[in-house]
This record gives sequence, C-alpha cells and structure tokens, in this order.
Amino acid sequence: MFKKLLLFASLVLMIAMISCKGDDGAVGPAGPAGAQGPAGPAGPAGPAGEDGTGGGATPIILSLGEVSTDTTGGFVTGQSNLTPDLDTLFSNSVVLVYLKAQGVYWATPGLISFGGGEVSSFTFIHGVDQKTFFVEVFQTDWNGTATKPPIRKFQDVRVVVLPGSVVPVGGRLSSEIDFKDYNKTIAAFGLTEANVTTMNKLKLKIKNGKIIGR
Repeated sequence: MFKKLLLFASLVLMIAMISCKGDDGAVGPAGPAGAQGPAGPAGPAGPAGEDGTGGGATPIILSLGEVSTDTTGGFVTGQSNLTPDLDTLFSNSVVLVYLKAQGVYWATPGLISFGGGEVSSFTFIHGVDQKTFFVEVFQTDWNGTATKPPIRKFQDVRVVVLPGSVVPVGGRLSSEIDFKDYNKTIAAFGLTEANVTTMNKLKLKIKNGKIIGR
C-alpha cells in the first residue's frame, strides 16, 4: 500500500512540473563583438619572377668612320666591355651593315664599286661573345687577276641594330621597306643622326662565330 502511494505521489509531482512549464522567451539581443584576434603568421615567399627580355629597346645606329681592309681583305668592328643590357640587346637583334664608298652606303652582302672599274663583293658575320659585340666584314670576290683580296677603303661603316621588339614574329623583315637603301631603312624606323653612336675597329680573331684570339 505504501509503495502504491509513493508511486502515485511521484506521478502527481511529474504532472505538476510539466504543467508549470511556461512558453520560451524571445531571443535576446546579440552581445558586442569581441576584440580582433592577433594576425596569423606570414605565408611563404612566392617564386621569383622571370627576367625581362628588353622588349622596350629601340633601334640604334653604330658608326665606325673611315677604315681600310687589312691583308686578309676585311676588318672587324664593334663594341667591347658590354653592359648586361647591351649584351642582351645585341644578342636579340637583327643586324644590317652598310659600307660607304664614293659617297654611297652600300648594303652588305653585295657588290660595291670603288670607282675606276674596281669592284668587290663583301659580306659579314656578327655575334656576341666575351662581352663583345663584333661584326667581321670581308671580301668574297673581286675583279682583276689578283689571287689575294685587294685593299679597299671605306668612308664610313654603319651598323643598324634592330631589336626583336621592332622585328615581326619569325625575324622576317618587312618587304615594304627597301633595306638595300640605307636612308630609306633608317627613315622607316624613325632613326636620325641623333641615334648614331660610335664603334671601334677591333683586333680580334673570329672562328665559327666565336672569339679565339685578340
């Protein structure tokens, strides 16, 4: 009998507790934001960027002045002690050579007249090696019966350097420009005497586009 009364009392108490439960109150306003936490550690450094290619370079003209061929029938000219920027410029440019005789700049390779029936064919090679930009000019043929190339004198030698940024993709020069004509060539690229800088005659031995002796 006592156990039954105890069980009945427990049930009454649970019902009373459930019946006394009220509705949930409304959600209160958000509290103020907390202080900003400390900054996290810095991330690792990114990879280094690639070097520029000198794409902003402008064409230039190099002038040697009067010169004569030596006993080999040619000569070497250019600039030495190049800065890194000039080394890059000369290494990535188209090079045009003009030899002045009888008041005319003759395009090379080609035939050049020296007056009095004297003519010679000239060509050239160029390169950059050992911080030196060089242009080797030499005869490939000449009139007469001489077995050795004759001495030829020039009033000036001009080298026009066209950076890759002004030459079309593939290195093909425009057919619309008469590159045989020095004056038309420099005019096409907006060049004047203000763009002329000097170069020197160099005592170099060249083989396969490399300097093998000085």
